[in-house]
Amino acid sequence: DNYLKLVELTLNIGTQVNLTYGPTTARQKAVVKAFKHAWKGYKRFAWGHDHLKPISEGYEDWFGLGLSIVDSLDTIFIMGLKEEYREARDWVDKHLHFNINRDVNLFEVTIRVLGGLLSIYHFSKDEMFLTKAIDLGDRLLPCFESDSGIPFSDINLFTRKAHAPKWSPDSSTSEVTTIQLEFRDLSSASGDPKYENAADKVSRHVHKLEKLDGLVPIFINANSGQFRSYATITLGARGDSYYEYLLKQWIQTGKAIDL
Repeated sequence: DNYLKLVELTLNIGTQVNLTYGPTTARQKAVVKAFKHAWKGYKRFAWGHDHLKPISEGYEDWFGLGLSIVDSLDTIFIMGLKEEYREARDWVDKHLHFNINRDVNLFEVTIRVLGGLLSIYHFSKDEMFLTKAIDLGDRLLPCFESDSGIPFSDINLFTRKAHAPKWSPDSSTSEVTTIQLEFRDLSSASGDPKYENAADKVSRHVHKLEKLDGLVPIFINANSGQFRSYATITLGARGDSYYEYLLKQWIQTGKAIDL
């Protein structure tokens, strides 16, 4: 197994929470103060919703998954904010459910929600977070059930029906090649290889496709498994993270994977 062992950090969950992290310098304390200010506004005006709208003092729901809470858990942990951590954990435990009749984007939910749950799981060793991550991973897997194995970009978390975006028949190249870290980590944490296998198949497929001096078009069709013939090649949006994650996957797998 070439998977790099993650650094194990412990947190005692229960009535007694023992956090050993927190700010130690003036600059760190200033950052924590700024975070607490932002968190206070989110808690007051947008608690449980995806995003705070600070000017209108309202909220916005992108996917309806409490993105700000899930995405902040590891930061809260590192900052040593005990009360904020307890509140966030309690919300995830009692209110974060994925059986919602709503389309979500595979890439965005993977990096924000699945990644957030896995990150705080590794810090806390709290099985509740891993259970949530496994449930979400299972609901996202049908995206990979295309003719080529290249995932569809969107999926309904309740029906588990995946499809291309409404505005295009193709998936974004950067999106389908930027989910491997979380799916590989989910397999490592859960002991079930199906998540890594699905995501790794994508990387290996893209690796075999013809490219222009190693550069890839920004769209790829899930059914044919081919790049769009007239697609743009760019280091910007929809192409950028493909190149970033070649390095990240190599590091994650112990510098052993050749993509």
